[in-house]
Amino acid sequence: MFRDLKSIADFASEHDFDFVQLSLDFSLLFPENLTESRRGEIRKYYYDKNIGLCFHGPSDIPLVNRHKAIREAGLNRLFEMIDLAVELGGEFFIFHPGRLAFYSSGKNKVLFMEDRIPPKRLIFFRDSLYKILEYAAGRISVCIENTHYMPLSFLDVINEMVRDRGLYLVWDVGYTDVLPADKRARMLKFFNDNIRYVKIVHLHDITDSGGHKALGTGSLNISAYLDIINTIKADVVLEIFPEKSLLESIGYLNSLAANLKIMP
Repeated sequence: MFRDLKSIADFASEHDFDFVQLSLDFSLLFPENLTESRRGEIRKYYYDKNIGLCFHGPSDIPLVNRHKAIREAGLNRLFEMIDLAVELGGEFFIFHPGRLAFYSSGKNKVLFMEDRIPPKRLIFFRDSLYKILEYAAGRISVCIENTHYMPLSFLDVINEMVRDRGLYLVWDVGYTDVLPADKRARMLKFFNDNIRYVKIVHLHDITDSGGHKALGTGSLNISAYLDIINTIKADVVLEIFPEKSLLESIGYLNSLAANLKIMP
């Protein structure tokens, strides 16, 4: 268990990682919890150890909420976190597009919209992406990451933004691989069509109990994806928990490296 940001850098250095992803879901990294002097100290610590940084935005920031005040509050919070990432020396800022859900009082449950996204919500989504990219421009690379299934209309907006506005992609291959066949084919086509914009790949195995498992313990065709990663020269983040499973995954990659001609 990591005690603080310096212990993460120490762990990365000890195990020959040269790139670390920090999750802004943890209150330890909330902007109000890191003073300006502390930010400078952490930045120098990672720089001295020659460890690159990327930051993963929180999972609960609304980008398509129909209430303008809520959308703007969400964007302002992301702006604070982008500032934090820049000041800590981050190379990439990653976030999810989010899932559009509503509560049905008749069915007494939360339902997710998948393909039939209201046109106004797409306008909100495009506007939010544009404002994020505009705010970060010239300071840090912004990447959007897939989780579960993304509606075609969302993919159309993302496609526009990567080609015209400088948005980059993070490809979570684990969550792509477990989609139903038709949706998996659709996501694979999207990433194939936009492969030159993929900057980071999130790698983890998938088992019956979920994702983020040690490599080699689940259903993911790791060798096939490593061939793709090696070809496109993307950075790899092992999104694997807990620490024991992460270390087991390093051993698994080392066992494959000679045959695949990649660096673990």
